[in-house]
Amino acid sequence: MVRGRTRVWWQLDSIFNDTGPYSFQLQVGRTGLKDAADWKNVGAPVVDGYVAEDPAWRESGYDNTVHYRVVLKTPTTTYVSQAANCFGQLNTRDWGIAQEIVRKERLRNKLVSAPGYLLKRMRYGKPCTRCLDPLTKEITDNDCPECSGSGFAVGWHPPLAMQCWDLSPQMIDEDVDNNVKGNTRNNPYVSARVIGFPAVNKWDVWINANSDERWAVESIKIVAAIRNIPLIYELKLGLLPFSNSAYAIEVGGEVQERTGPTLPVSGCGLIPVDHDYLGPDSLVYQPVDGCPVVGASIYVITQADFDTHGIAIDRSLAVGSTTTRVNGRWASSIKLDPGAYVLIFEKVGEYGPDTYALTVTDPNAELTVTEQNTASAAENEQCDQPISQSESSPTPDDFPKLNKQTRITGNNFFDI
Repeated sequence: MVRGRTRVWWQLDSIFNDTGPYSFQLQVGRTGLKDAADWKNVGAPVVDGYVAEDPAWRESGYDNTVHYRVVLKTPTTTYVSQAANCFGQLNTRDWGIAQEIVRKERLRNKLVSAPGYLLKRMRYGKPCTRCLDPLTKEITDNDCPECSGSGFAVGWHPPLAMQCWDLSPQMIDEDVDNNVKGNTRNNPYVSARVIGFPAVNKWDVWINANSDERWAVESIKIVAAIRNIPLIYELKLGLLPFSNSAYAIEVGGEVQERTGPTLPVSGCGLIPVDHDYLGPDSLVYQPVDGCPVVGASIYVITQADFDTHGIAIDRSLAVGSTTTRVNGRWASSIKLDPGAYVLIFEKVGEYGPDTYALTVTDPNAELTVTEQNTASAAENEQCDQPISQSESSPTPDDFPKLNKQTRITGNNFFDI
């Protein structure tokens, strides 16, 4: 993994009885979160095999953030394994000890901890074009409205809900600096105790679900581990000022009118397209049960390519792609040229693929009228009348809804 190949193997659960052949696709990510936006395929799929190799050099710094998972495709459905980190291995006995430690920690959390959300900071991906210095690549705005100071276009992975953290009492010491800062809080820090999965990294953000206070992780101490695998962390958290752009990051359930993060833009077309292109929240990914899909992939395919290849088209042929954040909204805007496209929405192992036919038009295009020589006097009189727009603009209800499929359950039939 550092300098050499990484070998990953897996096995199916003894009760798994789906029919073969089995196609396993190894994927790599940096957070281990199911809904993370950075899962990438590693190599070609393995058919009826149980080991794969990653030849890439993944780490060169100090933090080991690599996680792997396996996507299993059978003739009938798709399954996704839990993520596995690269800290070490546990035998059956050690695994049982670790489970007991975590179980007791969860019992403790039920009595003393506060519920919240964990925001994982982007560490790899497309650089932010707004706040990065073009020469030094340093972040010039820690409060960037697009990336919230992460330095990468999307900025943050979708939040992980129900992270219960045991917080220490706070010391509130406010002051007024008439010369420079104005109102200040001299000691905006607390310590927190948290279970060690998913792994926490510096500058991740924890959100208090009750007060919406947002705390940045400033230091990390491992207080319980077994064979080098962290089980319990103790963290130092610093309170972010309420004016920080991190408060614009959505955690789920926000109304459309709430001011959200500024979307980064990708693509080289003329017209930016996102979930609001046909009206407010008109292209969000939301199934029939009313719950938006977070962590899904969106691919933009030209109508001609889709007609040729169908729903099984190679996703690398997409002219643009993005993911969904909470509330089913797009993580970025895609610039497209005018034309006919098909949007493919899917979340591997859970939803889709679903399609939506979209026609992109240039709002600044001039409307031209050509008068035919054979037109009658009445027709000419009608042609001389000013061309009027429709009486009312379309609403989201005027557009066809996405064709959703039934959610696939039971996707944890094998271990990695």
